[in-house]
Amino acid sequence: MDAGIISFIIFILSIIFVIYLGRNRIERQGIILMIRTKKLKDTIKKIAIKYKLFWNAYFSVGVFVSFFAMLFGLNFFISNALNIINGFGVPTLALVLPGPTTSFSVHPGLLIVPPWHWIAAIIVLIFPHELSHAFALAINKLRIKSIGIFLLLFIPGAFVEPDDKQVKKANKWAQLQVFCAGSFSNIVTGILFVFLFHLFLSSFYSYEGIGYTFPTEAINKTEIQEMANLSTGFMELQAGNKTYLATKWLMEQQENKTRIIVFKDYPAARNNLSGAIKRIDNRPINTMDDLSKAISMHKSGEMIKIKTSSGEYEIVLTEKNEKAFLGIGTPRGYEDIYNMLYPLTYNNYLIDFLFPQSYKSYKLNGLPEGIAIFIYQLIFFIYNVCFGVAIINILPIKPLDGGLALEAITNKKITKYISIIVLILVLYNLIGPFI
Repeated sequence: MDAGIISFIIFILSIIFVIYLGRNRIERQGIILMIRTKKLKDTIKKIAIKYKLFWNAYFSVGVFVSFFAMLFGLNFFISNALNIINGFGVPTLALVLPGPTTSFSVHPGLLIVPPWHWIAAIIVLIFPHELSHAFALAINKLRIKSIGIFLLLFIPGAFVEPDDKQVKKANKWAQLQVFCAGSFSNIVTGILFVFLFHLFLSSFYSYEGIGYTFPTEAINKTEIQEMANLSTGFMELQAGNKTYLATKWLMEQQENKTRIIVFKDYPAARNNLSGAIKRIDNRPINTMDDLSKAISMHKSGEMIKIKTSSGEYEIVLTEKNEKAFLGIGTPRGYEDIYNMLYPLTYNNYLIDFLFPQSYKSYKLNGLPEGIAIFIYQLIFFIYNVCFGVAIINILPIKPLDGGLALEAITNKKITKYISIIVLILVLYNLIGPFI
């Protein structure tokens, strides 16, 4: 039996077993099963009172960070919606569910993940979120009715039940601290896991250099007039008044197609540049900015020396848009992430921090590959979920925390109209790319 199916069966059986153990304490509300407890309340109050100065500062910072995250989320979804209208938006939202698989699979509006990755992310996501709400209530002397866990079908969760009447009567700042606490803690948790991801990379992987692609173009196979083998291992194709390049493997893969993908005739491909780029003219290349700056220091027709993980090359640059051009493009993953984060001014630095593997090449050292891949995917998935849920949850849509925070500083009528507009915006980002 497939390992993914076995894992999923164990996952479902584990949930059934937990339900059986807690069967005497379970409350049922429709399809939701929940267990409430009041035991944690006293512990939370003691910790909140003992470290009140810290928690007050923490949640105060959280209010400002959360509203920044709200503005970022709105800017992000508006920008992507405009891109969708113009025909080049990318899917930004998906329902994330566990499945009988050992790998991640993307479908329209749906991301299927291995069950243990999913449950680990749920735990890391939910408990800091709900505990933060509880601590924010406690330092503001607002009553916590109960704390508990729930199960919606096979989706677990946790909750903190406040005294809603007390919260509504509290001052505006206390309300904002309570409503923003969850998303802020998800952001903090996400940042901690980003640092853990960098620590994992630096401990078990060695940096190989910057990855890249060769720019391509689609042509009709009937347009090809001449083909010749080059000493570099590439094939030179003459189509009309243009020259293209291709490898024998690439042509074999498209043998039965009438319209094929070929490489544009640029210096990198013509010289069969391979391996991740480490240095250019003895300058270390650690980021995409380093790569761009190193090339921009030259003029068309000048030769540059490139050291990659595969060897050393001397390549004469060509010209494009009145600038020196090597003829390489950024990896597809990097381009997608860059477009998604475009609303931020310093997106290059943000990508380097959050997604270094999108354009950097790494070599595994000192850890079995299967274990390394599992940990790598797990950490990466967890912090993406933390950031994603934090941004969604703080959007001004009631009853999400962002909608409640907006209502605290405006009123019900304004919040209602803004909630409807933002909800439509989010739904368009979800389904727009597929219609």
